[in-house]
Amino acid sequence: MMTASKDGASSFTNISVEEHFSFAQSSPGGQFVGPTEDISTAADALIGRSATLTEALKAAAINVGHKPVETTDLAAIKEVEARATGGKIESGDSVTSVANEAVARNKKIGEEDDKKIRLRDIVAEIDVKVKRDRSVTSEDAEAVVEAELNHSPYNHVIPGGIAESVAAACKLNRSPSL
Repeated sequence: MMTASKDGASSFTNISVEEHFSFAQSSPGGQFVGPTEDISTAADALIGRSATLTEALKAAAINVGHKPVETTDLAAIKEVEARATGGKIESGDSVTSVANEAVARNKKIGEEDDKKIRLRDIVAEIDVKVKRDRSVTSEDAEAVVEAELNHSPYNHVIPGGIAESVAAACKLNRSPSL
């Protein structure tokens, strides 16, 4: 549900991962049971991998790493990093600060798309920059979806992006047989 604050900015409340993402389910014999929607590209990238917060960022880099880093990505990265590290984001040496610098640079560059910093460039050093990590929970997924939505000029998450990848990791943690 979207609401407007006193300053006119939009915000989202009561965001449910299930409202935004759903996946195919199959029985051990390969027969489909329940919903038969396609598994997202984010879920495809996470299958067989650890479904942690940083793994979800890596999945997003696999899926949409070619796109320039934008404000929506920065908001989602900040939320993921804060949750992975228990809220301890070190200024200057964090993925969030690198993403912030990338967004500022990309805005200055303007329309010259080939010179912009890409999401894959930001996520490339995540193992060095993020020392702590943990499994994705539904609360994490909802917070990252909300962060991305609150900073999206189009009021939607990026297909295959960070929010979708975190939601896919959450789903895989809940149903690892997907």
